[in-house]
Amino acid sequence: MPSMVLQPVLQESWALIYGLFALSGFILGWAAQRGNYCFVNAMTSIFTAKSYERFGALLILFGLSALGSGLLVAFGVIPAFDQYYYNYFAGWYILVGSIIFGFGAALAGGCNLSMLYRAASGYVQNWIELFGMMIGTYVFAIGIWPFQLYTMANGILSTTNGGYVEYLPYIIFHSISNMSVYITTLVVSLPLIFIGIYLQQYTKRKWAISSSLRINLPAARAYYNQNISTSGEENVSLTKEIKDLILLRKPYGTNLTTIILALDLLLVFIVGAGYTFNYLVITSSDGGRFFEYLLMLGNVKLFLNTPWFNDSLPIVDPSTLMVIMLCIGAFSASYLSGDFKIRIPRNKSRLLIGFGGGMLVGIGVRMALGCNVGLMWTNFAQLGYDGIIFLFGMLLGVYLAIKVQERWL
Repeated sequence: MPSMVLQPVLQESWALIYGLFALSGFILGWAAQRGNYCFVNAMTSIFTAKSYERFGALLILFGLSALGSGLLVAFGVIPAFDQYYYNYFAGWYILVGSIIFGFGAALAGGCNLSMLYRAASGYVQNWIELFGMMIGTYVFAIGIWPFQLYTMANGILSTTNGGYVEYLPYIIFHSISNMSVYITTLVVSLPLIFIGIYLQQYTKRKWAISSSLRINLPAARAYYNQNISTSGEENVSLTKEIKDLILLRKPYGTNLTTIILALDLLLVFIVGAGYTFNYLVITSSDGGRFFEYLLMLGNVKLFLNTPWFNDSLPIVDPSTLMVIMLCIGAFSASYLSGDFKIRIPRNKSRLLIGFGGGMLVGIGVRMALGCNVGLMWTNFAQLGYDGIIFLFGMLLGVYLAIKVQERWL
């Protein structure tokens, strides 16, 4: 049986480790806000606008994350058990939970990541959605978790071990050697990256053809002649673009944000190796925890009579710190760029729909044992297969929500 004992990789103080986790959360919030990065929008655009550009970026994100973390393990920088230690217990609940999550997130108009950075940017609807997610967590804890825990403990449509049992190198080669991790890393990551790039290029070609059909040939030639640049002008344009990005005059592009997020996840992987929860970037569990903390102010202690909350981590947990810093990073980016503004939707029914969608998100993430960030994205980087299950389940949930909105909303 492979080792399941964590050993710190970096021999640093806890203060520095927590400081780096805080920095990672800040970067996550900052980059996501500047790039308007949303997993749900990437998926809805497939069905509504027939655009694969943002979804392609998601596949590139998953591929880069798997490639980076896998190579760190394959070359012995990080022990293998730091990659598989917190792999999930696969089961029916991941598929069902991801469908519920995708449905609720599409109704609410954003994933866990975008809910947080938009809430920090002044969107009142996202405040309501986050509160709905807290209520959904409570509903899950009292109505679903006891049954789900029973199925997990008894292996009913579920694995019972997690960890290396969910680790693709072990599943494929029955080994966690450096070579098995290396081969699996390439097999998982490179197709994701290439497919993502292909989908983006396919979308751009389709848009280019569509645009060319709308204008006559002389106009197209005039447009081409007007916009053709010399190499010197291109350099000036590139310099100006970089300056605009630094001075927050221009939002980040989708692919720039993708690269920053992938590097940020690897930072958490390296910093957290052997210390805490590996490199899990979590944005959902804290919704339930914050609800628990709020009720504590009224002397209501959920952990005394609600089993799921027994496992809630203290407020000093690194993942909670990351979520707080994510919001601070997003607020800083929106405020400094002049984008921060308290925004209340004109159609007040959006607040009610957002609350309902948030509740479903809270139920879905707890049932699936994670969200689009803390399970799907992270699990791709863990070389597990639960992220793949979540991806297809979330796509189905988003599709169903779009159909419901088209017909009834």
